[in-house]
Amino acid sequence: MKMAGIKQEMKKEKPKNRKTGLSLFLISILLTSFVSCQTPESITKSRIKSLEKGLLRAVYFKGQRPEKLRLVDRMAFYKVPGLSIAVMDKFQIEWVKTYGYKDIIQYQKVTPETAFQVGELSQPVSAATVLRLVEENVLKLDEQLGTYFTEIAFAGRKFRPSEKISITLSSLLSHAAGFYPWTSSGYSRTSATPDLAQILRGEEPAQNYFSFRGFDPEAGVRFSDFNYVLLEKYLEDKTGKKLDELAREKVFSRLGLKNTFFGLPVSGDIASGHLREGPEVDGSWYKYPEQAARGLWSNPSDYLKFVIDLMDCARTGKKGLLSAELARQMLSPQAPQIGYGFRLEGEHEQFKIYMKGKTHGYRSALLIYPSLGQGVVVMTNSENGGVLIDEILRGLSAVYNWPDFKPEEKVLYRLDPSIYKQYCGRYQVNDSYFLDVSYEDYYLIVHPTGQSPTKFYVETQTIFFSFDPFIRIKFNFDDKNQVTGLVLWQEDYEVKARKII
Repeated sequence: MKMAGIKQEMKKEKPKNRKTGLSLFLISILLTSFVSCQTPESITKSRIKSLEKGLLRAVYFKGQRPEKLRLVDRMAFYKVPGLSIAVMDKFQIEWVKTYGYKDIIQYQKVTPETAFQVGELSQPVSAATVLRLVEENVLKLDEQLGTYFTEIAFAGRKFRPSEKISITLSSLLSHAAGFYPWTSSGYSRTSATPDLAQILRGEEPAQNYFSFRGFDPEAGVRFSDFNYVLLEKYLEDKTGKKLDELAREKVFSRLGLKNTFFGLPVSGDIASGHLREGPEVDGSWYKYPEQAARGLWSNPSDYLKFVIDLMDCARTGKKGLLSAELARQMLSPQAPQIGYGFRLEGEHEQFKIYMKGKTHGYRSALLIYPSLGQGVVVMTNSENGGVLIDEILRGLSAVYNWPDFKPEEKVLYRLDPSIYKQYCGRYQVNDSYFLDVSYEDYYLIVHPTGQSPTKFYVETQTIFFSFDPFIRIKFNFDDKNQVTGLVLWQEDYEVKARKII
């Protein structure tokens, strides 16, 4: 009886809901039509728009949602004049877009062809040049270069190492030769430029120390520009050609990379470098005679074409820039977390190629997820570009659902007032730059000379962090438990200050 009653009630209700039911049906048809009408172009436009409105900070506070930020606003916030992005999907370049200006004097707009200094991203291109010569049987990966190195590095020196040094092309390409960690700081355009032998010997006008200092072949992977300086010197002596000529012949011309080159730009579509404070680098850019390590100029679309070709060679076996075997060696670990030129992280679906480039006035990044067929190359003409790039990667991670680059949730802690008080005072970085520290409620306030004050929140009893931009400071103590100074970190930038008041 109850079932019959329910059926009767349902029949009575049908005429009343006919219009509503029809409306819902029409809505579902429209939604289905909308989804089916989405084209690859419309999906890409939606992704670009989502990124441009969806950059993410490094941290957010527990109980809140990560705030989405506009790309143009963050460029202004970090004083980054220009930016260029190329994104890969399904192992193809999905979109390329540029923002801002090549310089802050003439305000020329960045174009997709605009070249930037790419720092460490030079090394995979140098490695590919070497591997082309390996394919042509001009070089061998297991060639011993130890004697060659000592002849250059110890020329004119009384002391020579008593033991035979084992260095191979393979160990140089994978930073496993034993050189002490060192990164070139570059040379202004008006300063004298050392040759490669002077750099290896640490002789003026080179600004670095002797390459044999701290040499330890048993140390494992130690990232050092010396690996690629020696590599470049050997290439030139072996072939009689400079690196820029070899790379143009073996890599750039084969792939049609029209605005990628080693060496010094003479003219063309070039972005000027800019300092953290905003001004342009003196002379627009610095020289890097260590070209194989740090001297490449490129743009994101050119660079992504290079990486895609290598991945196509490795995954499909088709003949491209390299054979499948050598391409796979480039893109797989030859030493912990390093292939030939490429830095590698993670495993399985989270395996990625991830590198950051840094020169005076420029920052860049390469991120590739081979299992997803997705990735990005980002280039900027500012030393603040690194922190902006991090926010872009988090934004892209949200758009493409990547496994990494998620903002970190931070819990707000409150310490006893006596702990905050011991950190208050003046800290000296140099003769003209100070950090004045005070506290309010549950946070410290750090006021740098000539800059706006910033709030720092508790991470641990001795470590504090700021929210925007994300900066961390750690306070140091002496054996009497008195505060002696602090260390400040922002990305790879470090500042040390001693407490004077």
